[in-house]
Amino acid sequence: EATLSWNTAFEKAGFRNAIEVKVQPDDADWDAGDIRYNVLRWIAAPSPQFSGFGPSFFNPRTGQILGADVMLEFASLRRYQEIEKIYDSSKLFAVQDIGHQALYRQIAFGLSALMAKGAGEKEQSAMLDDWLRSLVVHEVGHTLGLNHNFRASQYLPMSQLNNSVETRKSGLSGSVMDYEATNVAPIGQPQGQYWSTVPGPYDDWAIDYGYSEALADPVAEEARLENILARSTRPELAFGNDADDMRAPGAGIDPRVMTFDLSSDAIGFAEQRLQLIQQLEGNLRQKMTRPGQSFQALSNAFGVLMADSRQSAAVLSRYVGGVEVDRALAGQAGAGTPFTPVPAAQQRRAMAVLAKQVFAPEAMAMPADLMTHLQSQRRSYYFSGKTEDPKLHDQIWAVQKAALDHLLHPVVHKRLLDSALYGNEYSLSEMLADLTDAVFAADAKTSVNSRRQNLQQEYVQRLAALVLAKPDDAKSPSAMNQAALRYELKRISQMLLSNGNDRASIAHKEYLQFLIRQTLEAPRTA
Repeated sequence: EATLSWNTAFEKAGFRNAIEVKVQPDDADWDAGDIRYNVLRWIAAPSPQFSGFGPSFFNPRTGQILGADVMLEFASLRRYQEIEKIYDSSKLFAVQDIGHQALYRQIAFGLSALMAKGAGEKEQSAMLDDWLRSLVVHEVGHTLGLNHNFRASQYLPMSQLNNSVETRKSGLSGSVMDYEATNVAPIGQPQGQYWSTVPGPYDDWAIDYGYSEALADPVAEEARLENILARSTRPELAFGNDADDMRAPGAGIDPRVMTFDLSSDAIGFAEQRLQLIQQLEGNLRQKMTRPGQSFQALSNAFGVLMADSRQSAAVLSRYVGGVEVDRALAGQAGAGTPFTPVPAAQQRRAMAVLAKQVFAPEAMAMPADLMTHLQSQRRSYYFSGKTEDPKLHDQIWAVQKAALDHLLHPVVHKRLLDSALYGNEYSLSEMLADLTDAVFAADAKTSVNSRRQNLQQEYVQRLAALVLAKPDDAKSPSAMNQAALRYELKRISQMLLSNGNDRASIAHKEYLQFLIRQTLEAPRTA
């Protein structure tokens, strides 16, 4: 059914029943590896590299697709073989972990969220059905020649995400070729679809261009294709692929081209998701433990929630220093400015959400009875060479790190300075001041909890590393950036007051002062 859903796109391009799907009989006299047959097959790899894969074979001279297959990985539903990588905090947030393992975590988040909300098997089955349909329609899209489109998830406003009547017609996203965040409704609100399960408007447009019947007259055919391409400025046809996306810190410039975001208000969606996760953590122990069973399911669910927190923090951070890209041609109808800085109000809004939900003293707090039950099930020598207690500060820092990796990236700082010349009204100095305040202002003169001590030490060490970077280092800040960074270190030093603090906070602040003095007094290397 998911594969056949592409027929709606082909019908709009002038072809009825363009795609047929048949089940290979047990006594078939043809081989699935024969290039003449386009096959969807399930595989079960010992070390799965993907959830689904849609390779195609094409004529290098003409670009014509000659054959294609879709491989669907059975482990995409559970990935037991990679359970340690998926849930272990030391591996949960690896830099390279931005592809298909992250895709699986979207399923795991959906299941964990539903169970924490008290959903039954019917709701969980509906979510898995959406996932399988989404996976198949996505991979078939690749075999038809479509790229990823990570801009498409900004298609619908938040208010329409759970309108199933509409999303079953045209999708949650403008294209099934995006990596969407799992659409889990806030507690107490109606639940719609979890992922797109049908081709969206961008997909219809791409099929129209690539497959609609050509005219015999070359001049007329060129004009026909140009007429199709001229629609590219329509909002529902927005596009950005892997070369444009901002999933890695310092990569890309347009925050609308991002993996695992959702809605035309991605900031609002990420804020809502962080609030939902905090609510779910309060229910987690009650909903995820069963008499006579270990606490492995609880530990896994917690790891998934923290991973999704990290993703939300990353999405929010990308709006700071962001520049919206418009690739319309000169004079094209509907064209905008090629480079437009993200409005200052949006940048400040994203920073404010991070300050409250990720950096604040009360942020990332967890119920004590949850923390004491995050125990993995013992399996043979699974814990050999390491301790089994939950590394909670590492988990929390990983979420905060997801934002700081972008906010303190020299490329982002340079873009803040450059974009100020063409309209950016959120300056580097204002951004750093807001960030410093988010990390320090609330407890600069009072005792500091351990979560904040960890954050503050990491923040100062990162500022110091940037200030001390050698001029020929690729990560070395510019002169203007250096001035702003040094100023923030001085400002932190002046903010800190330890009178009346507890012993740990006094030691913490003395250490920060030591780091700052050491940095500011260090000779500048040539």
